[in-house]
Amino acid sequence: AVHLTQIVNFLKLILKNHNMPFLIKDDLNTVSTTEIIDLITNSNDNIVDEIIGECIDVMITYLGSYYDMDSAFAEVGANRNKTLVKYLKALVIYEIPKRRGKRVPRDEAEDYNEAMNWLEKVAAGEWRANLPPKKEVTEDGSSKDIGFYKLKSNKSYKNHW
Repeated sequence: AVHLTQIVNFLKLILKNHNMPFLIKDDLNTVSTTEIIDLITNSNDNIVDEIIGECIDVMITYLGSYYDMDSAFAEVGANRNKTLVKYLKALVIYEIPKRRGKRVPRDEAEDYNEAMNWLEKVAAGEWRANLPPKKEVTEDGSSKDIGFYKLKSNKSYKNHW
């Protein structure tokens, strides 16, 4: 059973950021110049928007099991999680030259690898991200954070008897 307050909060979130994307091409100015991006994409902002969307989906796939990614990606401007922005930019700026079959510069490849490592570590529960936790509604109607489950086996030892 979904509470009315959850629906209202969700609608407020949608209305607050109506049509405001989490990341736009101009945000990439800390990792590249607009001129280079325009040169690679032939000044087609739809390509940049598509790549941003694809990279957001990658991040949601990795982080969505334990974190409320709808809320995280609904934030705009200074309210955005800085780590999420940093690693999203790394993914996007890596993918842009690949779209045209161009070689990815080494610095961009290193930033991409760092971003993917962060995603993998957070997804595995080895690291925690400063993101809103995913919630589940309990039988009594309250909500609680979905916790991390690490599946590991105990080391087996040989018996010598």
